[in-house]
Amino acid sequence: MDIPENLPAMEYTTKKPVIGVLLVHGLNGSRRDMAELAAFLRTYGMVTENILLPGHGTQVSDMFPLGWVDWSRAVRAALHALKARCDMVFLVGHSLGGALSLHTAAQEEVAGIVTMCAPLHMFPWTQPIVQLVKRVTPVLPTIREDIRDPEARRRYTRDVYRWTPMAPVESMLLFLPLLRAELPRVTAPALIMASSHDHVVPVRDGREIYRLLGSQEKHLVVFHRSYHVIMKDHDRAEVFAKTLSFIQRQAGVQTPIREDVSQVNILS
Repeated sequence: MDIPENLPAMEYTTKKPVIGVLLVHGLNGSRRDMAELAAFLRTYGMVTENILLPGHGTQVSDMFPLGWVDWSRAVRAALHALKARCDMVFLVGHSLGGALSLHTAAQEEVAGIVTMCAPLHMFPWTQPIVQLVKRVTPVLPTIREDIRDPEARRRYTRDVYRWTPMAPVESMLLFLPLLRAELPRVTAPALIMASSHDHVVPVRDGREIYRLLGSQEKHLVVFHRSYHVIMKDHDRAEVFAKTLSFIQRQAGVQTPIREDVSQVNILS
């Protein structure tokens, strides 16, 4: 059979996947907590969704009637919306946001998950104190964020809630046993970050998350220069770089870091 000579050449194109990243802040936090990391990931072509959890970003009293169920529902809704826009979606969460991300990954398909100082047990005294204080007052004063770097702590102090609501904290604590039971069902590749000097979530929680995950590919990174808010502290540059590298590796896209991560602008 003769093949016509003037057939148009077949075009082979390599289309890069559209990578989505859903970022989830912690309890008493706001979008500002993850805004710098979101901006950094966008410079590498990623679509980021930095959500605001229900009850956050306004008056602390708005959070009183809300809890884990409301936050979990919001994360799943944001995930579904981002999936509609992207070929693959990653979850990145700090503290409560990390716990919610793990919970979501146990129920939904995601390309990967990054957690930063996510709780699993908390310190032994946390729940009894919260239950005791809740009988007396609905809130406790918030002194400052758990950041070791004095300069960074000064920059971010203005963004911290002045009060911490007890009922939402208790809601999170009551759902942690459920999260522990769910972790073997999380099979997505995972990067677990923890801090050895965290005063909010003990480093052993990060180690146990790593141990209980059902993921075949999982990595544990423990930082030693920062406190709880590692994406704002001394190890901020490494947190950004490791998050980027993990996502790119899972997506099959490797782009060299084009700048010194430590020079990413801090929001004014």
